[in-house]
Amino acid sequence: MLEPGLRRSVLWMLALPGAAALLCEIIWMRRVALLGGSTGLALTTTLSVYMGGLGIGSLVGGRVRSGQGLRAYGMAELIAAGWILAIPGVLDQAALLSDGFGMVGRAACLSLPLLPAAIMHGVSLPALRAELVDGRALARAYTMNTLGAMGGLLAGAFFLIPAAGVRQTELMAAALAAVAGIGALQLAGASLPVDRPTRPRSPAPLPMLLAAAVSGAVALALEVCWSRVGAMLLGGSVYAMALVLAAFLGALAIGAELGRRRGPGAWRGGLGMLGLSLIPALLAWRVLPYAVGAAFPVVGPGLLLPVGALLLALSMAPTPIASGLVLASLFSAAPSGSRAAGQLMAANTLGCVVGSATAGLVGLPLLGLQNTALTAAFIAILTSAAALFITGRTRVAGVLLLAPLTLPLLPSWDAALYSVGLGLRVADFVDLSPRAIDRFAREGWDLVFYRDGQSATVAVGESTRTGNLWLSLNGKVDASTGGDMPTQLLSGELPVHIIRGRHPSPATGIVGLASGVTARAALEAGASSVTVVELEPAVVEAAAYFAQANHHLLEDPRATVIIDDARAWLARPGPRYPVLISEPSNPWITGVSNLFTVEYWSLTRERLAEDGVICQWIQLYALPPKAFKSLVRSFTAVYPDAWLFESIPGADALLIASPTGLPPLPDDLSLRPTLGPAQLRQLSTGAPLNTDNRPWVEFEAPKWLHRNTGRTNRALIEAAAAGGPPR
Repeated sequence: MLEPGLRRSVLWMLALPGAAALLCEIIWMRRVALLGGSTGLALTTTLSVYMGGLGIGSLVGGRVRSGQGLRAYGMAELIAAGWILAIPGVLDQAALLSDGFGMVGRAACLSLPLLPAAIMHGVSLPALRAELVDGRALARAYTMNTLGAMGGLLAGAFFLIPAAGVRQTELMAAALAAVAGIGALQLAGASLPVDRPTRPRSPAPLPMLLAAAVSGAVALALEVCWSRVGAMLLGGSVYAMALVLAAFLGALAIGAELGRRRGPGAWRGGLGMLGLSLIPALLAWRVLPYAVGAAFPVVGPGLLLPVGALLLALSMAPTPIASGLVLASLFSAAPSGSRAAGQLMAANTLGCVVGSATAGLVGLPLLGLQNTALTAAFIAILTSAAALFITGRTRVAGVLLLAPLTLPLLPSWDAALYSVGLGLRVADFVDLSPRAIDRFAREGWDLVFYRDGQSATVAVGESTRTGNLWLSLNGKVDASTGGDMPTQLLSGELPVHIIRGRHPSPATGIVGLASGVTARAALEAGASSVTVVELEPAVVEAAAYFAQANHHLLEDPRATVIIDDARAWLARPGPRYPVLISEPSNPWITGVSNLFTVEYWSLTRERLAEDGVICQWIQLYALPPKAFKSLVRSFTAVYPDAWLFESIPGADALLIASPTGLPPLPDDLSLRPTLGPAQLRQLSTGAPLNTDNRPWVEFEAPKWLHRNTGRTNRALIEAAAAGGPPR
């Protein structure tokens, strides 16, 4: 056993692999999404495989005997560090082998190479259990590991990836794991024996294993729900997602410390607390938009994201606190030896895999957000009541079973309030009082469609006065039959008109369906067919409500809609299109940001005919000038010959280019370009390239969400245009 001073050193050292594991997790989600497509699917598969590996590692670590724990821990971390160094090449090979697989199969194949590192990280805690005096020490180790994970997540999202890049951050994660491994091996040589009676290495009892699994499943299912709420409340930026997850990990660590102090037996009531944590959640979901509205005049645009995340963290905290309390209490109650600890960790991680995958892939699309959360909470309450009943605490169990009867009295999910994206539009409000917010969210329009999809929540609203329709994804309006129409129409019309001299009836590929108006405009401009790639199936359902505007596009035999990730679709062998149109959502949204990098535009070039044209939508609003220039430079790095058209001055611009030189502009073109190739080069001189390794725009643009940059970016365009007419 470990001498007490060394034991404290080990506990602090556990923060390093926790940080390394979270850094790897967020980076590998990026890698799987870039190679296999679909950020949402990559999140689910990477998390499932990675946590499954942690579970396997927990079982392996549980077989380590006393006296060997530090050595096993050290070797596991060194092996993990080596695998982290090799993973980019391994994933590239896996991508080649998975060609021809469907989106789910490709993501699964790309996630499998993550298993070795995950297994090695999973070995750590159970292996150390063989060297720690009791289960409470293991609970403290779990707390330190979780705090390290939170620190790694925040450091990666806010500092390391923006400053150093993805690969460099990955190397830092490998270094952290290596330092932890070397330190453990050094401590293994310095450890002193501590007399302790030999006890059998008993397995964990079945009720405790079930409790560990339920705790993980319910906590992760609710975390999936909270992440979706956070995206609709604060936007789907990398910072919003990181802050929600960091708050979850921080509360998990607090709960683990509480569980360690309360000791054995607390896990039975802790499961009930986990289920009952949904009650404050339902209350919070109803008031959070009002709280964000009240905060904006006080904190301003610069601090709205962290303040909003703090409000979200305070309201979601009961769930991870209860989950951490359950697991730490189970550690304290478990039989001595690493075997029981490994089994508990494995059961908990297995529960996490099942909970997150079921909630994200099945629960949200089939049951909706609130019903998914209610189902998870009810499972926790039933398990807690059963555990209390078995131990003779029948009265407490009965009271706990009555708690779900109060849920119908609580406020239901307010789809209208979240569909309008208040958190993304607070800067447009003069009055942010609750009454004004209610008028904005409920008066003058009807919610005609709402669906919690796998990757986003999709809604369609209709004005009761004008009949105008709008479509929102996670509260962000991405299409409408009102002010967005010029961009939607010109995106389809301009590139087809421009290419007609070379291809009279061009087949056209389009990234992003939205309302379907762009695809219809391309057909009416002369395209022989349109192939639209859309990630979220619920968007296709929503597009049917725009049938009048898109002239029943979904019923047109010339239109084909493919449910797939754009990058994965472009990377696969396929026909070269005379026209490609790319109009995804905003580049500050994590996942969508992958469709605004040099590597993405290089993929489009592989699927574009040599004499074809590509049309790329670029936003001007809520985008810092340097980011706007970065997007222009990154696009022209792949397509040097390009024009810029202002579809909505100060709001939207279209970049249209050809790989082999620009074709002559038709005389009857409905809009003339503002900038040509030389002026675009002048505009973007000195701007950083936006690449997969250095996704600069994804990390910089969210800081400007509530600032009016449209005029500034328009001024940049006008200044570049002053250099002469576009040619």
